Amino acid sequence: MRLLTLPLFILFFVSSLSLSSRELSDSARVSLLTVAPGNELYSAFGHTGIRVTDYKNGFDVVFNYGTFDFDQQGFYTNFLKGKMRYMIGTERMDDFMNEYKYEKRRVDEQLFNLTMEDKKRIFTILFTNSLPENREYYYDFFWDNCATRPRDVFEKSLGTRLQYHLDSALFPRNKTMHDMLREYVWNRPWIDFGFDLILGMPCEVIASPRDQTFLPNYLAKYLGCATIDGNHFVMKTEALLDLPLVKAETNFRPIYICLILSLIGFLFTFVERKKNTHFYAFDFALFFITGLLGTLFLSLWLFSSHYSVPKNLNLLWLLPSHLFAVLFLLKKQKPVWLKYYFATTYILLMGILIGWHWLPQPFNIAVMPLVFLLTLRSSSIAIYLHFKKD
Repeated sequence: MRLLTLPLFILFFVSSLSLSSRELSDSARVSLLTVAPGNELYSAFGHTGIRVTDYKNGFDVVFNYGTFDFDQQGFYTNFLKGKMRYMIGTERMDDFMNEYKYEKRRVDEQLFNLTMEDKKRIFTILFTNSLPENREYYYDFFWDNCATRPRDVFEKSLGTRLQYHLDSALFPRNKTMHDMLREYVWNRPWIDFGFDLILGMPCEVIASPRDQTFLPNYLAKYLGCATIDGNHFVMKTEALLDLPLVKAETNFRPIYICLILSLIGFLFTFVERKKNTHFYAFDFALFFITGLLGTLFLSLWLFSSHYSVPKNLNLLWLLPSHLFAVLFLLKKQKPVWLKYYFATTYILLMGILIGWHWLPQPFNIAVMPLVFLLTLRSSSIAIYLHFKKD
C-alpha cells in the first residue's frame, strides 16, 4: 500500500485522461509488478501494481489499488470500524521504480500474453476505476486489497478464457489465513505478537490457493500458473530490481518481557507467603491492563466490520470483566464475591494452560508466561481472601 498525495494524483489523473481518448497502439503491453516486502508494517507483505505501457503513444503508467489518504475525513475512526477507504491511483513507471530503489525492495514484472482487444478491455476497466466517482473502495486486508483487485480486473476482462492449473504450483495446502501472515512476520516478533493477539477465529480457516492471492507474491504465483486460450498467460518474467529481501529480525522479543513479568509475579507471590500479606497494587495494575486489552478486543469484535477480529479466543484470558473487578482490589473491605471471581478466573486459566495445544485458535508462545502469571495471581488473591479478613 502507498500513501496518496493529492497533487501527484491530479497530475497523473490528468495524464491518464488525455490518454483515454487515444487507441492503444500495437506496441501496448500489460504486465503485473510485484514488489517485495519492506521494513514498515504497511509494507511488510509486499505490493502489486498493473503496468500499462505504450511507447508509440508515449506513456508508461502504473495503476495501483493500494493508495490511501491520511487526510480523509474520519481516517482513524474508519480504520477502527473496518471501513478504510482505499483508492486506485496512477503514476509514471519511473516514479514507481524510484521509490523502490530508494527503499531497496525487489520488483518483478510478469508480461502477459494478451490480444489487442484484451489489452483495450483491461485498460478501459483500469481507467474507469480511476475516475473520481469510482476510485474509492472499502479495503479489506484479506479479501479486497491491492492484490485481489488486480486479480479481479484480469478475471473480469478475460472471463473463462483464463484458466488456473494449480496442481503443479506447490501452493501451501493446509495453512490457514493466519498461517499465511506468519510467513511474512516470523522474523518480526512484535508484529507477529500483535497479530496473534488481535486476530480471531475467522483467520483460522484453511486458505485455498485463490484465498492466498491477498498476498502479492502469491498473486504472482497464481497468475504464473494460468493459461489463456490454452497458452501460457505469463509470457515473460523479469526482475526489474534484483535486490535481496529486507531483513527485519530483532533480538529483543515479546517473550522476554513476558518471562520477566512472570518472574516478578512469582517473586511477589513468594514474598507474600513469607510475610503473610498481599500486594494488591501489583494485581490491580496486572488485571487492569489485561481487562483494558480485553475490552478493546471485545469492542473490535462487536462494533468493527473487520473480517479478522471477531470470535477472538484471547478474550478467554484477557477478560474484560477484570476492569470491574479491580475496582474492589484496593478497597479496604473486599466484597465476598471477589474471592469467588478470582477462583473462577483461576479455574478458567488452568483450563487454558492444560488445553494449550488443543485450542482451535493458536496463541502466541509469548502469551504462555502471561497466562501462567495471571493464573498464579488469581489463585493467590482467592486463597488470601479466603483465609484472611481485611
